[in-house]
Amino acid sequence: MEWYRLKLIGLKSSKIRALMNTCKRYKDIFTNLDELKNLLNLTEEDTKLILNSSNSEKYVEVTNFLDKNQIGLIDMNDYRYSNNLKNTAKPPLFLFYKGNIELLNKERVISIVGTRRSTKYGELGCQSIVKDLIDGEVVVVSGLALGIDSLAHGEALKLKGKTVAVLGCGININYPRTNLKLRKEIEKDGLVISEFPLGTEPTPEKFPIRNRIIAGLSKGTVVVESSLKGGSLITANQALEEARDVFALPGDITYPLSKGCNELIKSSRAKLITSGEDILKEYNWDKKKESKDEINRLTGIKLKIYSVLKTKMNLEEIKREVVSNTSELLSNLMELEIEGYVQSLPGGHYRRRL
Repeated sequence: MEWYRLKLIGLKSSKIRALMNTCKRYKDIFTNLDELKNLLNLTEEDTKLILNSSNSEKYVEVTNFLDKNQIGLIDMNDYRYSNNLKNTAKPPLFLFYKGNIELLNKERVISIVGTRRSTKYGELGCQSIVKDLIDGEVVVVSGLALGIDSLAHGEALKLKGKTVAVLGCGININYPRTNLKLRKEIEKDGLVISEFPLGTEPTPEKFPIRNRIIAGLSKGTVVVESSLKGGSLITANQALEEARDVFALPGDITYPLSKGCNELIKSSRAKLITSGEDILKEYNWDKKKESKDEINRLTGIKLKIYSVLKTKMNLEEIKREVVSNTSELLSNLMELEIEGYVQSLPGGHYRRRL
């Protein structure tokens, strides 16, 4: 954490990175400063800044604020720093965090991004994908934005899974304000991180910078819904630049918010997926063993529907077995699909998922 002294006194990030790569600890700088000056081409101004950093009042103010607000700070030499992120072109030197920092180095990490103006189709697709990923004990990463991001985080938490939110502002800034409750839940059961200095406001240019972290943390990135110029495509392109996998959910060719995903698939920049299981299979990740308790939670008409779905069935076949009107059946089938018990198939058919 003491390396952050150099950031606060205004030393360039390139110089801080060089010093961190050369010295194991911040205090080691002062043992060989003359030698480092020649080795790293430090200017007289650089040297002056480094010397002033050892008694920085700003550093004391920042550390007091972090302690008071239970905010952590790690640098890229910290053992808890993400190995995936470290192996990118421009990993952030420092990360502020609230929550379980150990999530950064889990083996199974997938990011999910998409439009802020999600459709019902996109939302159902996102929920289905997250359900499969959580069953595979995958950490879900997203950007805490409205729409698909929020849904991905929320579904992961609802399913007792783990999720990481990457902010496009300082960690002490609540943005978007409508997601404050969700953010608090993530801080409690997951992780919230930001590379931006305290107090940094969420201006438009910050989000592409944030997006490279979302892509960098993950083995692969899923694009659920996006226009041709959506911010999600920036994340996808950043993932591709880092030789990471990109997956996309196909959509209606006439709908603007499906064009980004369809173009990624058409241009072979993304692998077409229809479920989170496709991702698990891609990496040979096993799903956790399902407990009978999952089924025992079902009651009433949902239990009846699940019980008769022993094979692939259409709506009329289900109606013959379950006494109910069409609208009630469709409503319960949709809920069962969202909850991960049932999967809808082409041609109006349904089957069990559990």
